Amino acid sequence: MRLFGSRLDDGAQGGDVDLMLELLEPVDNPALLAAQLSARISRAMSGRKVDVLISAPNLMRLPIHEIALQEGVLL
Repeated sequence: MRLFGSRLDDGAQGGDVDLMLELLEPVDNPALLAAQLSARISRAMSGRKVDVLISAPNLMRLPIHEIALQEGVLL
């Protein structure tokens, strides 16, 4: 799991939490998995908005994945 985006800047105000989950195995339903994780983490963080990006061998890699890999912090 990597944290990336505006939450890496301590001086930034507000903003959602952007996370990328890196999986070694293919995932069947990435949208459902991302939604479930986002909801679970959001509840644990008192309702803060959480965006979850999934990276898996069977999924298309987008520019946002590269940003998360380059700028993100491994949790």
